[in-house]
Amino acid sequence: MRKYLSSLVLIIILFTAQLLLAQTNIIRLSNDRFRIIFNKHKQGKITFLQVTDLHLGSSAEGKWEKDIITFRRIKRLVEMYDPDFIAITGDLMTGEKPFGALLAVNCLNFFDSLERPWIYVFGNHDPEGGFGRNQIYQVFDFSKWGVLGFHPAKTKEGRKYDFLVDLYSGDNQYPDWQIYNFDSGSQKGFKSIKRDQLEWYKKMSAESRKKAGRQIPAIALFHIPLIQYQWLWDDKSIKKEGESKEKVCFEEDDGSVYDTFVEVGNIKATFCGHDHYNNYWGTYKGGIILAYGYISGEMTNHAWPVGGKLVKLPLDKGDIEIKNVIPDFE
Repeated sequence: MRKYLSSLVLIIILFTAQLLLAQTNIIRLSNDRFRIIFNKHKQGKITFLQVTDLHLGSSAEGKWEKDIITFRRIKRLVEMYDPDFIAITGDLMTGEKPFGALLAVNCLNFFDSLERPWIYVFGNHDPEGGFGRNQIYQVFDFSKWGVLGFHPAKTKEGRKYDFLVDLYSGDNQYPDWQIYNFDSGSQKGFKSIKRDQLEWYKKMSAESRKKAGRQIPAIALFHIPLIQYQWLWDDKSIKKEGESKEKVCFEEDDGSVYDTFVEVGNIKATFCGHDHYNNYWGTYKGGIILAYGYISGEMTNHAWPVGGKLVKLPLDKGDIEIKNVIPDFE
């Protein structure tokens, strides 16, 4: 009997150790910096699913059916590809928001149910409808899996929702990758990444480089595209993948964001949303991949079946892998 109990205890310990090994840990280091540790990574890569422009919560009659379809399609993509985390590049919610808190809670519950980190940046419609950035943050701050941060700024909210996420595989001393997340704005005069945000980015990049003793590869997430997305598409000498069905709506971007990324040298790729009928990507002058998301909301489905973008970040040498994906229900 004692031998049996000893064996049972050993099995429980080993099983518990396996569960701990497979866990993903999210640690808040400060209001604008997080650490995500993936204790189990797949084939030497960190994989994420980008979803964008879901436009959930329309008050129009019968539109709730489209939200159900959106949730089902995203859930199926997660089942098919099992990404390490999900990146939501803005316009998660409609600008109407007659019941803003309930809508935000519904979004939280859905993405938490997928049981993996989800990183969220604001789109131009998210803060509209009388339920703004600070209110959305208050709801999302209750999430077990959601990641959204901010730093102080001279705005009506008293902050800007830009934040850094360090990605670790296992017990590495320094991050394998970093994600710089930007709020690209929603109102006239603020519909692009501004100078103060770039100063924050340069400060965080310099601190990371000094601490690690090297440049840490990074990607950037934001909603409104840069003007270079248009220049990329117009340049016939540059290879692109994916489709373009509308002109790039870069709003107030003047090209300085991309120039700053090139100058600092750590950003390897950027991922945005905003334009529903562009899903292309390519490497622009300066060596940075400019990638659109793939439309993920049934509410905005007017060009192709909704889906997402699957991205693989190499842990050793290798290229970033990107592809548009749609769910298969067969």
